[in-house]
Amino acid sequence: MSITFKKVEHVYSENTPFSYHALKGVDLNIKTGSMTALIGHTGSGKSTLIQHINALLLPTSGEIQIEDVMITATNKPESLKPLRKKAGLVFQFPEYQLFEETILKDIIFGPKNFGIEESEAEIIAKKVLKLVGLDESYLEKSPFDLSGGQKRRVAIAGILAMDPDILILDEPTAGLDPQGAKEMLNLFKKINRSGKTIIIVSHDMNQVLEYCDDVIVMSNGKVERHESVDEIFKETEYLSSLSIDLPTITSFILQLNKHGFKIDSSIKDVDQLVKEIGGQL
Repeated sequence: MSITFKKVEHVYSENTPFSYHALKGVDLNIKTGSMTALIGHTGSGKSTLIQHINALLLPTSGEIQIEDVMITATNKPESLKPLRKKAGLVFQFPEYQLFEETILKDIIFGPKNFGIEESEAEIIAKKVLKLVGLDESYLEKSPFDLSGGQKRRVAIAGILAMDPDILILDEPTAGLDPQGAKEMLNLFKKINRSGKTIIIVSHDMNQVLEYCDDVIVMSNGKVERHESVDEIFKETEYLSSLSIDLPTITSFILQLNKHGFKIDSSIKDVDQLVKEIGGQL
């Protein structure tokens, strides 16, 4: 399911002394079935943009087209309910979307809200909880008794339970240890390969390089670049100007090339890099 922004503006607290212009003339098309990273410094507009995709925020002007749903400033809340099932958003801070007494109730809330019987919703809850690396013993626990990483897993499970066509993840591995982060990202890639569109807001360029197809760069409320992962990480000076770090392997290749090597900077795999270095020694 493709996502198209046309001249989208968003102003917080418009016509007040506290107004803030967060999105400025955003034109954007995110391809169906892509795994796209959204990057940029704090305050660049990333979180504001993704909240328009499932209409948590409405544009001040412009429009967003998601399949047969058009989002504009004049939409009524009831007209956007179907979109909430198509596009699921996991917040950067999972506490924002955990509110029930038990994890089971939290996960089944979404499916029940869209008409699924409770017994079927409970079967779904057990399945998605296992997908995010937690067993059934967690179902009767309070989500507020969990660690930060466990809360994140439960928040992700709650969105997966609705089986959205678009999965939007704001810093999804924050609070997870390296192994947990890898497990989550592999899960998202598996979901993407099933045909779902995945959008990940991330500051970790190593994850962007390894798992994503395309990269959207935001700065000062505007989309500055929308390119393939390979192309964007060739723009080293540009990324540096935005205080965006290069992936570790890309930075290492650039250092090698400064010392006489001629290695393709789009290499992502360490074993391939070792082979390339060996061939040039």
